[in-house]
Amino acid sequence: MNLKKFVFGHRLNRKQQRLWQTLEFLVRLIVLSVPLYLIIGLGISLYPLQLAAAGQSSWILGAMGYSVQQEGAYLTVSGGPPVQDFLFYVNEDCTGWKSMLFLFALIFAVPGVVLRRRLWGLVFGLPAIWLGNLGRVVGVVLAERSYGVETALLIHDYGWQFGLIALVLVIWAGWLFYARRK
Repeated sequence: MNLKKFVFGHRLNRKQQRLWQTLEFLVRLIVLSVPLYLIIGLGISLYPLQLAAAGQSSWILGAMGYSVQQEGAYLTVSGGPPVQDFLFYVNEDCTGWKSMLFLFALIFAVPGVVLRRRLWGLVFGLPAIWLGNLGRVVGVVLAERSYGVETALLIHDYGWQFGLIALVLVIWAGWLFYARRK
């Protein structure tokens, strides 16, 4: 049985159809957000992702000429203007997992798109977010080396937070344009 016809009892006009699609998108987005809360609530460890982000960030910084020591998810960066080493921890939030999960939810929440196009969105979108997140880690280190810890923390806490949100939305909008093509 057609749920729309059951709920409304008649065929929907164009405006009602758009509202229905918006409601369907929002309900799907809420349902697809459940894994986020499960991962947080159950305390699921994302340590392998932390190690991957730390290792790849270490490699990039090393290729840029910085001396980097890695112990697990801890990185110590030497080199550059400041005399002190910059020690920081790549925690779970530094892996970009929430951004990747949100892109997944956005892509799968859009009604009327075939699975193949959704998968293409993930094939290109998830690595782009991963690379953007590595750029975030490297950018914070470069800011710390050039302008100090206070500036690096400001950039980390505000600039890159909004930057990753913008990246996810730009990727999703690009995918949406691709997915809606006939």
